[in-house]
Amino acid sequence: MPKPDVSDQRKTKILAAAREIFARKPLKDVKMQDIARKAGLSVGGVYWYFKGKDEIIHALLLQNAETNIAALKTLSEADAPALTRLQLFFEQVVGQVSNLSELYLTGAKYQAMTSPNPRTRAAMEKIAEGYHSGLQAIIEQGIASGEFVQVNPQDATTALIGAYEGLMLLWVMSPKTMRLKESMQTAAQLLLAGLCVARD
Repeated sequence: MPKPDVSDQRKTKILAAAREIFARKPLKDVKMQDIARKAGLSVGGVYWYFKGKDEIIHALLLQNAETNIAALKTLSEADAPALTRLQLFFEQVVGQVSNLSELYLTGAKYQAMTSPNPRTRAAMEKIAEGYHSGLQAIIEQGIASGEFVQVNPQDATTALIGAYEGLMLLWVMSPKTMRLKESMQTAAQLLLAGLCVARD
């Protein structure tokens, strides 16, 4: 009788252990042995699924993105003002960056190094499409209800995503001099205010 495939279960355990450790310890101080111990696996067992710490970080960022896209889908179907739903989403994104900022910084550098890899590029494209379609759906709803001004929803979505991606890029280049969380909050405030129909 063949043994059951426990790959997904073990990957989930490894990522959960890594997330917990990365949230309370500087990345440079985290060793694969720490992650293995927390996951209840041997170091070799962890290396069987992930080639190194950078690959674990990349997997965690993909996991976060999938969570965000699922949240966007839920928000696009929620019965609430479009502005409120967008504000809730951006608060979630800012919170993730604030809590795991070093993780995002390392992940961005890893992504830049591996971008020629077709598998990595395909994963990034899928995530970008998920963010774009979810945000655009909410913007379209806001326009249809008269809550938002008449703009091209695709362009408005690209502007929102571009502002955040641009801020992340600036932060990667100069992480010690930039207040990422505050800049993201200000960008969201300005862009969402510009979308709203002026009320007398």
